Amino acid sequence: MKTQVGSLWQPRLTGALVVALILAGGLVSARAQEEKHKVPGLDKVVSEASHQMFSGKIQSVDFKRELLDVNAVSGTETEFFPLKKTVHVADPNGVKLTLAALAPGADVLIHYDVKGDRRTIRDIVVLAPPPAKDDKKKAPSS
Repeated sequence: MKTQVGSLWQPRLTGALVVALILAGGLVSARAQEEKHKVPGLDKVVSEASHQMFSGKIQSVDFKRELLDVNAVSGTETEFFPLKKTVHVADPNGVKLTLAALAPGADVLIHYDVKGDRRTIRDIVVLAPPPAKDDKKKAPSS
């Protein structure tokens, strides 16, 4: 008798297992579809700022557009930085300078933060002032 009852339940049990597996697979598939996908660019917004440094010679300063153009010390690389009136400018000894010290030709070291695709200048160290302009024209040597 046991063999007959066991054989009657076996197909039902197998069918129930198949149905349970199909339902479980459907739930896993539904959960995978409900997961939120990463939004492009969101990591840049959420990421913390990285501190960086750039050394070069000032090519131009535009206070009206708040833009500083600096050529790299090595190579021909040119970088542009947003220049706010509140940026801290100093000489190598830490003596505070005015923004007027940021003249074309001055050697500078710029400490800035990068967050996403935005740069923010923390401070500027003027390593060497721009060369003095001679009012007198040099006579050609003979």
